[in-house]
Amino acid sequence: MSWSQADGSSCYICPSDVKVHAPFGFVTGCHAEDKVLVQATLASMRHYCPDVPICLTVDGNFDVSDLQKEYDLIVLRVADLSSEEMRDLMSRNYRAKLAALWEGPFEFYVWLDSDAIVWGDFTPQVRTDVDFQIFWSEISIPADATEIPPWLPHFYFDPQKLRQFDADFDWRGHAYFSTGAFACRRNAISFRRWTEVECWEKKVPGLFAWGEMGMLNYHVHSMTQRGEIKTAMSNLQHTWEHHGKQELIQDCRGTGWHFPKTIERPRIAHFCGRKPFLFDCKAYSRPFTIARLEHHRRRHGKPGAWFAVLQEDCQRGATKVKRRVGKLVTE
Repeated sequence: MSWSQADGSSCYICPSDVKVHAPFGFVTGCHAEDKVLVQATLASMRHYCPDVPICLTVDGNFDVSDLQKEYDLIVLRVADLSSEEMRDLMSRNYRAKLAALWEGPFEFYVWLDSDAIVWGDFTPQVRTDVDFQIFWSEISIPADATEIPPWLPHFYFDPQKLRQFDADFDWRGHAYFSTGAFACRRNAISFRRWTEVECWEKKVPGLFAWGEMGMLNYHVHSMTQRGEIKTAMSNLQHTWEHHGKQELIQDCRGTGWHFPKTIERPRIAHFCGRKPFLFDCKAYSRPFTIARLEHHRRRHGKPGAWFAVLQEDCQRGATKVKRRVGKLVTE
């Protein structure tokens, strides 16, 4: 439903009758081209946390009935969201993950991008006593910093441009995190508040960066600073390009191409940057490949699983070549 403000514009109020299925769950999502990845995400969730319910947010009209049946999923399609304004905001773009924030089936949830996997049962470390849990443990910028590091406007937001909208926000002393993995209370950030900040971006292009990552970081840190939400930081997101791959290599020793039975430090392994496909020699992909094989073994057994993974990567490679040739022809 919506209501009109004094200036005649409308604001969306999340309907109170949107059903909540469980107090806690996992949420991941995909566009059509991400389905090959999200299969691994789902397999890792079921392997290490078999009793945690899962929601899959879907942006597009492609079929996910096979995944829904295999993993007993709650499917949340962007096209089925109750507000036209919300559908327009999230359709066919990086914001689709936000559907769970306003109309998801869980009171509190852990979000994983489709290039992330559950790596051991980390759920005992999830802080449901807060509104938002940042899966990062490093303060990115010292509280007494005097210069804006160049990576902040590149990956998150431009503090100088932001000053005209929120002069009181202090950009220093925060843990700037990848939004590929986090934990959140439903409606911790209201849809109305989110759309207000979206308007800032329309007025000042380049204010926020890197999909929804800059805007979500701003919301979390500014609301925490104002005392509107409670947050916690935890070392639960491992990105090998930042943290290194040695710990993941150690976890995989002696396990072959199966999930390790014991993981010393359970967490989320996030393969952002170079995607974890077999034929990319610059990408570290073994843990993610293990998850992909786990998915296919459920249906095809051991030899068939390898064939399915190789077939997926060959098809992806052929598609990339076709696109590049197409671009050359049209230039």
